[in-house]
Amino acid sequence: MTAVATGLGADQVVAALLAADVSHVVTVPDTHQRTVLDALDERQEPPVVRAATEDDVLGICAGLWIGGGRPVALIQQLGIFASVNALRGLTYDLCVPLSILAGLYGREVELDVAASQKSSVRLCQPVLDALAIPWVLIDDPADAERIGAALAAPFARGGAQVVLLGAPTT
Repeated sequence: MTAVATGLGADQVVAALLAADVSHVVTVPDTHQRTVLDALDERQEPPVVRAATEDDVLGICAGLWIGGGRPVALIQQLGIFASVNALRGLTYDLCVPLSILAGLYGREVELDVAASQKSSVRLCQPVLDALAIPWVLIDDPADAERIGAALAAPFARGGAQVVLLGAPTT
Protein backbone atom coordinates (compact mmCIF):
# COMPACT_ATOMS: atom_id res chain seq x y z
CA MET A 1 0.00 0.00 0.00
CA THR A 2 1.30 3.49 -0.82
CA ALA A 3 1.86 5.92 2.02
CA VAL A 4 -0.57 8.81 2.29
CA ALA A 5 1.74 10.60 4.75
CA THR A 6 5.50 10.99 4.49
CA GLY A 7 7.65 12.30 7.30
CA LEU A 8 9.28 15.68 6.98
CA GLY A 9 12.97 16.13 7.58
CA ALA A 10 13.90 17.70 10.89
CA ASP A 11 15.65 20.48 8.97
CA GLN A 12 12.36 21.40 7.27
CA VAL A 13 10.57 21.68 10.61
CA VAL A 14 13.38 23.72 12.17
CA ALA A 15 13.36 26.04 9.13
CA ALA A 16 9.60 26.49 9.60
CA LEU A 17 10.08 27.34 13.28
CA LEU A 18 12.68 29.94 12.34
CA ALA A 19 10.40 31.32 9.60
CA ALA A 20 7.67 31.77 12.23
CA ASP A 21 10.13 33.78 14.36
CA VAL A 22 9.68 31.38 17.26
CA SER A 23 11.37 32.45 20.50
CA HIS A 24 11.12 29.09 22.33
CA VAL A 25 10.01 25.53 21.72
CA VAL A 26 8.22 24.03 24.72
CA THR A 27 7.84 20.27 24.76
CA VAL A 28 7.45 17.05 26.67
CA PRO A 29 9.48 13.94 25.82
CA ASP A 30 8.46 12.97 22.29
CA THR A 31 9.36 10.10 19.98
CA HIS A 32 7.28 11.23 16.97
CA GLN A 33 9.36 14.38 16.51
CA ARG A 34 12.58 13.20 18.18
CA THR A 35 14.69 14.22 15.20
CA VAL A 36 13.39 17.80 15.46
CA LEU A 37 14.26 17.96 19.15
CA ASP A 38 17.73 16.57 18.41
CA ALA A 39 18.26 19.19 15.69
CA LEU A 40 17.10 21.99 18.01
CA ASP A 41 19.36 20.75 20.80
CA GLU A 42 22.29 20.69 18.38
CA ARG A 43 21.75 24.22 17.08
CA GLN A 44 20.61 25.60 20.48
CA GLU A 45 18.32 28.07 18.78
CA PRO A 46 15.50 28.59 19.50
CA PRO A 47 15.90 27.30 23.04
CA VAL A 48 13.97 24.16 24.02
CA VAL A 49 12.09 24.13 27.33
CA ARG A 50 11.07 20.69 28.58
CA ALA A 51 8.01 20.16 30.74
CA ALA A 52 6.41 17.21 32.50
CA THR A 53 2.90 17.37 31.01
CA GLU A 54 1.11 19.03 28.12
CA ASP A 55 -0.82 21.23 30.56
CA ASP A 56 2.57 22.48 31.75
CA VAL A 57 3.67 23.01 28.14
CA LEU A 58 0.68 25.25 27.44
CA GLY A 59 1.09 27.12 30.74
CA ILE A 60 4.77 27.76 30.02
CA CYS A 61 3.86 28.95 26.52
CA ALA A 62 1.37 31.38 28.09
CA GLY A 63 3.99 32.70 30.49
CA LEU A 64 6.57 33.13 27.73
CA TRP A 65 4.01 35.00 25.62
CA ILE A 66 3.11 37.29 28.53
CA GLY A 67 6.84 38.01 28.80
CA GLY A 68 7.00 39.00 25.12
CA GLY A 69 7.96 35.65 23.58
CA ARG A 70 6.61 33.73 20.61
CA PRO A 71 6.68 30.15 21.89
CA VAL A 72 5.53 27.03 20.08
CA ALA A 73 4.25 23.94 21.88
CA LEU A 74 5.79 20.79 20.37
CA ILE A 75 3.63 17.83 21.43
CA GLN A 76 1.77 14.81 20.13
CA GLN A 77 -1.95 14.81 19.41
CA LEU A 78 -2.34 12.71 22.56
CA GLY A 79 -1.27 15.83 24.43
CA ILE A 80 -4.09 17.78 22.84
CA PHE A 81 -6.56 15.29 24.30
CA ALA A 82 -4.78 15.42 27.68
CA SER A 83 -4.83 19.23 27.85
CA VAL A 84 -8.21 20.17 26.38
CA ASN A 85 -9.28 22.07 29.50
CA ALA A 86 -6.03 24.07 29.64
CA LEU A 87 -6.27 24.68 25.89
CA ARG A 88 -9.85 25.95 26.24
CA GLY A 89 -9.12 28.11 29.26
CA LEU A 90 -5.95 29.70 27.92
CA THR A 91 -7.34 30.28 24.43
CA TYR A 92 -10.87 31.45 25.20
CA ASP A 93 -10.90 32.67 28.80
CA LEU A 94 -7.46 34.29 28.90
CA CYS A 95 -7.07 35.05 25.16
CA VAL A 96 -3.52 33.67 25.01
CA PRO A 97 -2.29 32.96 21.49
CA LEU A 98 -1.18 29.32 21.36
CA SER A 99 0.84 27.92 18.50
CA ILE A 100 0.98 24.10 18.57
CA LEU A 101 2.98 21.69 16.43
CA ALA A 102 1.57 18.23 17.09
CA GLY A 103 2.64 14.90 15.66
CA LEU A 104 -0.08 12.34 14.94
CA TYR A 105 1.46 9.60 17.05
CA GLY A 106 0.38 6.10 16.05
CA ARG A 107 -1.04 7.11 12.68
CA GLU A 108 -1.07 4.44 10.01
CA VAL A 109 0.71 6.45 7.30
CA GLU A 110 -0.93 4.42 4.52
CA LEU A 111 -4.41 5.59 5.58
CA ASP A 112 -6.22 8.89 5.55
CA VAL A 113 -6.62 10.25 9.08
CA ALA A 114 -10.41 9.72 8.99
CA ALA A 115 -9.87 6.03 8.12
CA SER A 116 -7.59 5.32 11.08
CA GLN A 117 -8.53 2.47 13.36
CA LYS A 118 -7.02 4.45 16.25
CA SER A 119 -9.43 6.84 17.95
CA SER A 120 -6.52 9.02 19.09
CA VAL A 121 -5.69 9.69 15.44
CA ARG A 122 -9.18 9.70 13.92
CA LEU A 123 -10.77 11.97 16.55
CA CYS A 124 -8.08 14.65 16.85
CA GLN A 125 -9.36 16.84 14.01
CA PRO A 126 -13.02 16.62 15.16
CA VAL A 127 -11.94 17.62 18.69
CA LEU A 128 -10.09 20.64 17.31
CA ASP A 129 -13.14 21.49 15.18
CA ALA A 130 -15.38 21.25 18.26
CA LEU A 131 -13.08 23.69 20.06
CA ALA A 132 -13.12 25.99 16.98
CA ILE A 133 -9.33 25.74 16.77
CA PRO A 134 -7.97 25.96 13.23
CA TRP A 135 -5.63 23.18 12.15
CA VAL A 136 -3.47 22.30 9.18
CA LEU A 137 -2.48 18.72 8.32
CA ILE A 138 0.99 18.31 6.84
CA ASP A 139 1.27 14.92 5.13
CA ASP A 140 4.04 15.58 2.65
CA PRO A 141 7.44 17.30 2.73
CA ALA A 142 6.23 19.50 -0.14
CA ASP A 143 3.74 21.06 2.30
CA ALA A 144 6.45 22.13 4.77
CA GLU A 145 6.28 25.70 3.46
CA ARG A 146 2.82 26.02 5.06
CA ILE A 147 4.09 25.35 8.59
CA GLY A 148 5.78 28.68 9.32
CA ALA A 149 2.76 30.81 8.46
CA ALA A 150 0.43 28.53 10.41
CA LEU A 151 2.66 28.68 13.51
CA ALA A 152 2.93 32.47 13.28
CA ALA A 153 -0.84 32.98 12.85
CA PRO A 154 -1.86 32.97 16.55
CA PHE A 155 0.56 35.81 17.30
CA ALA A 156 -1.01 37.94 14.56
CA ARG A 157 -4.70 37.21 15.15
CA GLY A 158 -4.93 35.64 18.61
CA GLY A 159 -6.44 32.28 19.48
CA ALA A 160 -4.82 28.95 18.85
CA GLN A 161 -3.57 27.18 15.73
CA VAL A 162 -2.49 23.57 15.43
CA VAL A 163 -0.17 22.13 12.80
CA LEU A 164 -0.59 18.36 12.65
CA LEU A 165 2.36 16.38 11.30
CA GLY A 166 0.93 13.26 9.68
CA ALA A 167 4.07 11.13 9.91
CA PRO A 168 7.12 10.97 12.20
CA THR A 169 9.91 13.35 11.27
CA THR A 170 13.10 11.98 9.78
